[in-house]
Amino acid sequence: MYLNNIAMIAADTTRSKLYLLELIKKEMRPSYVILLLNKNNDLLPGQQYIKNKNELIELLVENNISFDIAPNCNINSHELVSLISIREEEVFIFSGFGGELLREDMLNSGKKFLHIHGGYLPDYKGSTTNYYSLLTENIIAASSMFLSNEIDSGSVLLRRKFSAPKDRTQIDHIYDSEVRSKVLIETLSKYIKSGIWDFDLKNNEGGEIYYIIHPVLKHLAILGE
Repeated sequence: MYLNNIAMIAADTTRSKLYLLELIKKEMRPSYVILLLNKNNDLLPGQQYIKNKNELIELLVENNISFDIAPNCNINSHELVSLISIREEEVFIFSGFGGELLREDMLNSGKKFLHIHGGYLPDYKGSTTNYYSLLTENIIAASSMFLSNEIDSGSVLLRRKFSAPKDRTQIDHIYDSEVRSKVLIETLSKYIKSGIWDFDLKNNEGGEIYYIIHPVLKHLAILGE
């Protein structure tokens, strides 16, 4: 089954690969994918690039998912804004490179951008928030929302808390993406069942904006102390 009105922006990261694998497994294939290839392999903490650049391409071809390779990896470039704005799909699942923010031109392209934030909104906004929630609540979380101009302040569709994983050293590259993918699938399942985007939290104001966690605090979060 294809999500006829839902496309995807997928950077060549392990997170995008997991999203696509879960979408395919649940028979929720996006109708179209724009693939961003990072030539410099330069990512912020919390993501791994895919060394074999053909891996995502092969996955899309094998599952008959229509796609284009983006002309560049700058999500806010004029070329990408133009490419996305002419598509028929109204919603794009956004799985970009770490730390990327959509600028005004992209946000005003007439599309909605479904993003899965690695934290419980509105309490934890910003970067590496699951380490902060581990320190304060001993949980990790994920929240789905439509992106807006302000950081992690769009209306929230779904938010879930999860128990801290046993192996906290693998939060960045395994567990953070896993809980995000679970929330993505649940969000889309609700939409497919009801035919509407049902919001859990329309007023996503307040909370605190966190920045990339200091290595000492990150170490304490991993130790669970």
